[in-house]
Amino acid sequence: METITKTKTMKTINATKADFVHLINGLYQVQDIKGKNFSITVSKNISILHEKLKDIEKAGTPSPEFLTLANQVNEITSKDPENSEEIVAKLEEENKELVDSRKKQLDEVAEMMKEEITVKLNIFTEDSLPEDITAKQINSLIKIIE
Repeated sequence: METITKTKTMKTINATKADFVHLINGLYQVQDIKGKNFSITVSKNISILHEKLKDIEKAGTPSPEFLTLANQVNEITSKDPENSEEIVAKLEEENKELVDSRKKQLDEVAEMMKEEITVKLNIFTEDSLPEDITAKQINSLIKIIE
């Protein structure tokens, strides 16, 4: 359930962390579009959302051991994609505890993404949007466009 409260240049949004992850991804997609005021608003909102979502980022960071395993899997699948399935399955079975731990970690992150939080963000007016912004980009920012 999303609730929105507006001030002159900011909007308070109550939504799930997943909604805000989608919004920050939309902001990352438009950060190369030119325009000083637009760019400032994008940067400020990324900073605000990054701070509000840092627990998700921290909780989702894989262990160094899992990263090593993931790199091995990537190497195997890129070298021999047709025969890699059996090798990867064996590697995962040999590292079952590590794989299970990562699955549990991702399940916990998925639960965290359902949490509702309130965030106050800078809004874009329709007039402030750059001419070359696409409908796809607008759709990812629609919650903060007036």
